[in-house]
Amino acid sequence: MRNRLWTMVVCLSLCTTLSAQINTDRMMAMGKTALYYDDYVLSIQYFNQVINAKPYLYEPYFFRAVAKLSLEDYRGAEQDCNSSISRNPFVVNSYQVRGLSLIYQNRFAEAANDFRKGLSLDPENRPLRHNLILSLARQERYDDAISAADTLLSISPKYSPAMAMKSYLLWEKGDSAGSLEWIDKAVEIDRYDADLLHDRGLLLARMERYSDAEPDMDQAIYLNPGNAGFYINRAMVRYCLDNLNGALADYDMAIRIEPNNVIGHYNRGNLRAQIGDDNRAIEDFDMVIAAEPNNMMALFNRGMLRYNTGDMRGAERDLSAVLDEFPQFMYGYQLRSEVRAAMGDRLGAESDALVVLMEQNRRFTAAGEPASDDENEQGKTRSRSDKNVVNYRKIVVADDLENSTGFSSEFRGKVQNRNVDVRYLSSYRLSYFRPSEQIDRRINYSPLLEELESVGKFMDRLFLNCDDFALDQNSIDRLFEDIERLTAMLADNSSDPYVLLARALDFCLLQDYQSALDDLDEATRTGGDIWAVWFCRAQVRARELDIKRADRDMALSSSSADDREIRIDPGYQTVINDLTRVIETVPEFQFAWYNRGTFYAMTNDLHAAVVDLDKAIELDATLAEAWYNRGIVQVLLGRMDAAFRDLSKAGELGIYSAYNIIKRFSGSE
Repeated sequence: MRNRLWTMVVCLSLCTTLSAQINTDRMMAMGKTALYYDDYVLSIQYFNQVINAKPYLYEPYFFRAVAKLSLEDYRGAEQDCNSSISRNPFVVNSYQVRGLSLIYQNRFAEAANDFRKGLSLDPENRPLRHNLILSLARQERYDDAISAADTLLSISPKYSPAMAMKSYLLWEKGDSAGSLEWIDKAVEIDRYDADLLHDRGLLLARMERYSDAEPDMDQAIYLNPGNAGFYINRAMVRYCLDNLNGALADYDMAIRIEPNNVIGHYNRGNLRAQIGDDNRAIEDFDMVIAAEPNNMMALFNRGMLRYNTGDMRGAERDLSAVLDEFPQFMYGYQLRSEVRAAMGDRLGAESDALVVLMEQNRRFTAAGEPASDDENEQGKTRSRSDKNVVNYRKIVVADDLENSTGFSSEFRGKVQNRNVDVRYLSSYRLSYFRPSEQIDRRINYSPLLEELESVGKFMDRLFLNCDDFALDQNSIDRLFEDIERLTAMLADNSSDPYVLLARALDFCLLQDYQSALDDLDEATRTGGDIWAVWFCRAQVRARELDIKRADRDMALSSSSADDREIRIDPGYQTVINDLTRVIETVPEFQFAWYNRGTFYAMTNDLHAAVVDLDKAIELDATLAEAWYNRGIVQVLLGRMDAAFRDLSKAGELGIYSAYNIIKRFSGSE
């Protein structure tokens, strides 16, 4: 079935009759387009088709490796890079991607070799140097990593992630003053970078300067309120300042953002236990144990809490599991002795008490005084990698390297070019799907969609989305099947504009924009003024232009230039023309006004953009994206008061990144 569907799609893409071959250029373009929009499963299928037809090309192996890397198939990505390099050993980004796949497999020395090979081809490649530092740090070769960071900073003196990495490396070498100096420099470069502020807060916390750390954590959360890790680390700081209520509030917020966050549940359970909220603490530890069945500290904590709440059998099971793993943990025997005594198991209780007594006698004989399990354990926190059950009372913090902003990998050669700090939000597009995690955001509604659905040609209910997200395999299969259905309908009536529109939408969602455009062009010739045809064609034309721009920005031999600016493309005028046709046909459709205003802004016609975004907001005052984009336009026009009002409203409606923009431009006003 799948082969038949693929053959059908290929034939439709070519718009001609083919036998046993495919248009590999078209398939490559479709695969790269799917990759650009994070549809990794779909992109792999397109690249598979190219590889099957022309296995001697290096490009499909490279791009399939990028998709596999994004899907965390690190061995598969490595193998595809091997295939790409064997066909063309002069492609810098092949070494970049293979190096990253090796890092994720903890093969750091091999990764460093790949980054060096890439640098031999492109010595000033910043992402390669960034990742070389990462691989050296993972090997604990701190002097070499610092030297590599200095080299990178000589090439890019204002590259703040390198400063953050150097700060971490100096800390590991015991130079706390130098570490703080470099993170201060990074924050000075990017004063409104939430991650860097968070990094400095963590460094100050490690120096036990908790009162100084908390304001940095506060600022990081203000700039990026949707990051669960920020709340967890501020909770640690508040806990160390004896602000238990504040710490609990932060853990609550972190878990609201990430309901399955193990560290959040463990630490909240620990704090709840400390304040006597035993039953809810047990609920937290239940979640931790469900996620990590071998988490001995969570089991021990739950065992104590079950004892406190009268669940003696449950307590004995948990404590026995811990003692099987840590047979020298005396406090565990002592507690289990009490549990067994409460259960009426006198022999079991005496046996555990005897183990404790014998160990105390042994320690007294060896050291001259009795010793407890945790007498030498200091501090209120432990790292996540610490598995010593003696530290069960301590709250967990992520290991240092996990915390450092600089130590996230960088791959500029990736198809996406998402390095622009301030950019317009995307236009709205027709779709059958919306993100499953889209809970707080509203479902965008227009009665025009219901009228369109009533025609009966479409696969499913229609939505309006401006967010990109990957389709799952089931959705991809449904689209292929629908194309087959619509193609059969067109065999009977090749000029039905609604069927052409429906098939074009399927093609568009499968990232086959050329086939979609062919259908939409035909629909405009036969369908008159069906607003959705023009709206969808504007969508497709805009997407094609985005891909062409990405192709210009992304070369397989990665450029060493700093962040590129988005180029203004005169091709957007064709998109604007189609949207004008929509507005003339259905002037009440707020999303057409929003889209045209956004594309006016992207072509730098700022005054026209304001007029259209004004109209979109007049028609729908809850359209958050319109407030946001109008705020950015107002910034560019120098109307800062109006800009801040618009951005504030966008933040109120759920686009939290607007607050970051307000803060940044408030500081430069």
